[in-house]
Amino acid sequence: MTDFTLQQLGLRLCALILLIGVYGVAVAGAACALGDPGPRHDGRLRLSPLAHLDLLGLVSGVLFWVGWIKPIAVDPQNLRVGRPGLVLVVIAGAVSVLAVALVLQWVRPVVLPLLGDASSSFVFALVDAIGQAAIWFAVLNLLPLPPFMGALMLTALVPQAGEFFRRYHLYAALLCTGVAATGLITGALAPLHRMVASLVLGG
Repeated sequence: MTDFTLQQLGLRLCALILLIGVYGVAVAGAACALGDPGPRHDGRLRLSPLAHLDLLGLVSGVLFWVGWIKPIAVDPQNLRVGRPGLVLVVIAGAVSVLAVALVLQWVRPVVLPLLGDASSSFVFALVDAIGQAAIWFAVLNLLPLPPFMGALMLTALVPQAGEFFRRYHLYAALLCTGVAATGLITGALAPLHRMVASLVLGG
């Protein structure tokens, strides 16, 4: 969990950049599919990681596995299913990154024999990093707390919370990064991470 070698940090960075784009477009796409055009108008219905990147969330993810994206504004009044749709939007994001990890696990045994030794070692390590990062990203962003996207689920229960979270997102992000640095977050969620890993990664 505290592997800060240059190679590991580079692999985590590559993994998170990929997942940030996938997660962001999945959340925005789910919101649009449920009837809220806001994320499209805000330029969030794009696979580009730059559209969804929260710099502090990226740094925290690379260093401590605790990452998040820039908040996506979703108006529950525009959702066809109302406020419960916020839960579906958050779940869509989690499913998207877990699906990426699962597909890469399936593809890796097919691709590796086609590569040279150096390339195959890099791809193996990268796929592993993507798998680990995807599980942490999915699990953490289901938490109904800022700065995670799961805060939308709390907004489903307390509509006024949405504006509060947007206003104090930076402070929540700084606090989360500080707590993440202690290892308390990943330590508390490690059993859940292992359970999801056994289902998605097979171990």
